[in-house]
Amino acid sequence: MSFSGKPTALVEHAIENDGFWPDLSVSEFQKEQRVPAEYLVELLVDTLKSAMVEVNTDLARVKTTLQDAGVSSLTAAAGVASPAEWAYANKIALYKRAVYCRAKGHSLPQFATVTRRESAESTGKEAPERAETFLAFSQQAVRALQGRGRITASLQ
Repeated sequence: MSFSGKPTALVEHAIENDGFWPDLSVSEFQKEQRVPAEYLVELLVDTLKSAMVEVNTDLARVKTTLQDAGVSSLTAAAGVASPAEWAYANKIALYKRAVYCRAKGHSLPQFATVTRRESAESTGKEAPERAETFLAFSQQAVRALQGRGRITASLQ
């Protein structure tokens, strides 16, 4: 079920990534983030692709560091046989959280434009705060992948 109470038709659509970071799945995004059923497939795919590119840009140095350490594909390096493989599996989970939360943060404000009921007014007022929350979740996952804490302070 989505926010509207309508059943969500899961869309089996893979989004190919750059070969290093894992490919993404629209249905996984729909299930994990409980995306409203009213969203068109094209909107979901476009939002996921945009979020993926943004997160990939944010993590360019992390990717370079891992590649320099001999990891050509995070998906291939992930597994359950050793603590190192577990760490790579965790990086995949953090990566997907970063992308999916960012995509949801970008798509939530559009929900108010989809609903045409009286409740849409309230939804529209609350959407910016919810969108900011999911964008913050995304940024927290990016910072974790970068080896940074939630807050950074510097003297200038």
